[in-house]
Amino acid sequence: MRIKRSAQVALLAILFSSCTFVAQADPTPAPTPAPSTAGDAYKAALEQFKKDREAFNIAIKDRNQKIRIINQAFDQAIKNARQDSRTSMQVAAKPEQKSAISSNLRSAIAAAVIARENSLLALGEPPIPPVEPMRSAKNGPTMKDGGKKNR
Repeated sequence: MRIKRSAQVALLAILFSSCTFVAQADPTPAPTPAPSTAGDAYKAALEQFKKDREAFNIAIKDRNQKIRIINQAFDQAIKNARQDSRTSMQVAAKPEQKSAISSNLRSAIAAAVIARENSLLALGEPPIPPVEPMRSAKNGPTMKDGGKKNR
């Protein structure tokens, strides 16, 4: 029985000794990024953001100017159609003439609305604002309660 028990212990010792892994460190550890490198990357991203923001602001101003011109042309077309309708109504004597003048006014307004909508669609989508770069997270102190306030 003792021989059997010692044989089992020896077998287990051989099995466990062959299954162990030896931990070894890398010969040269990977360098962690230096704080100045992360800061330089953030500064470069911030400068690019400022350039993109300036281009965005210029694009928005240009788009708003074009929309203003389109709206002015629309308003002028409506004013002209109404003025023509008023002068024609003063001359018209029959109800059929007045009905035709009103119909022409509605069609002129509809044409102006369609022209305005087509002009606005031709401008395309508004420019997308740039996204401000985020600073890298600092390894600051952490709160035990996860930042929750006591109630």
